[in-house]
Amino acid sequence: MNPRAAAHRILRESRGGGFADRAAERILPEVPPLDRGLALEVAYGCLRLRARLDRWIEAYTDRPLDRIDADVLDWLRIGVYELKELRTPDHAAVSQAVSGARRTMDTGRAGYVNAVLRAVARGSKPDPFPSRDTDPLGYLASWGSHPVWLLERWLARWSLHEVVRLVQADNTPPPVVVRLLDEGPVEDTGLEPLDGWPRSRRLRTGSPAEALRRVRGVIQDPAASAVVDYMGADLEGPVYDACAAPGTKTALLAAMAGGPVVAGDVSSERLGRVRAAVRRLALPVRCVVADARRPPVGEVRTVLADVPCSGTGVLRRRADARWRITPADLEGLAGMQAEILEGCAGIVARGGLLVYSTCSLEPEENEDQVERFLAAHPGFAREPNPIPLPGGSLTPDGDLFVRPWMAGTDGAYAARLRRVR
Repeated sequence: MNPRAAAHRILRESRGGGFADRAAERILPEVPPLDRGLALEVAYGCLRLRARLDRWIEAYTDRPLDRIDADVLDWLRIGVYELKELRTPDHAAVSQAVSGARRTMDTGRAGYVNAVLRAVARGSKPDPFPSRDTDPLGYLASWGSHPVWLLERWLARWSLHEVVRLVQADNTPPPVVVRLLDEGPVEDTGLEPLDGWPRSRRLRTGSPAEALRRVRGVIQDPAASAVVDYMGADLEGPVYDACAAPGTKTALLAAMAGGPVVAGDVSSERLGRVRAAVRRLALPVRCVVADARRPPVGEVRTVLADVPCSGTGVLRRRADARWRITPADLEGLAGMQAEILEGCAGIVARGGLLVYSTCSLEPEENEDQVERFLAAHPGFAREPNPIPLPGGSLTPDGDLFVRPWMAGTDGAYAARLRRVR
């Protein structure tokens, strides 16, 4: 399959409610191996920068975007992404998009794609973006390609400079990072150390699969690894990982824990990924399909509740997520998170440790959730772990809070809650 046609199919599935990463898993095997990187770059780039691309398209069309056929609009986004972001030569960018359109739609619609892209390539109009100085919200929503409601939340908490850096981080594709389970040789693996992040190695050459064949590790962003590091080096078992999929934190827990590890997840399909991960690494983990609000185990010494969340700390990684989440989602997720905390607290033995974590930047899902829990459960107390991490990653209360714009990683939050009585 042509890489641009594959990108168009990923965009169509995402538009129809599917997840872009799952669509890519199904579609990319149909693309020649050497073209898969381009297909993914174009698809994910069009999703991340959708608002930016749409502002360019609006400047050169004769109708509102909501009156443009959805398939036509996706071909326009593909063409504009190549013209403006990949800097593909004008003729090649236009001809490739038009050729793809002609294979998937009638002559009239393909002709419209051709006309608009040629106009964009000529560039006869000024840049259609608001000034960052006079209209920062408009600038961040259009050029920065983020939902207005989310930007308003961030601007109420952080400075404009910080939010600009966060938006830039979200729009930068993440590198592949391998977290090693043990200290071993890494020569000739294409991996290089990341300063300040224990056992994390950036993949510089070769494929992730090749790297994992040469070292004992998992593909994991340093912010996610930091959650397990923050739990502590001497974890007491038994350990229950309450929301285990896809299994990368489970693998680190099993490598560090001084006792058995049980991994639970509500989805049997997702739990299959956990089983595959621990089987590859020969780790002693028992997997069980279970709702984290009702753990199927008795008392344990350590619990990790890495709860479902909005994922606002990993928007660079989940290309379509920024357009999926809504303010109403935050309220619903916060309710579920509270229920999971309540359920997991009931299985922590006296003296045991409950670690609550998210990949969110939002206070309702992070520190507010922990404060409410502690107010209702006087038998638990915060127990910070001042591990050395880059980017000012500890809050005044001692919780872990990795900020993408400071650390150069994904975002992550975690709180250690010790059962003291």
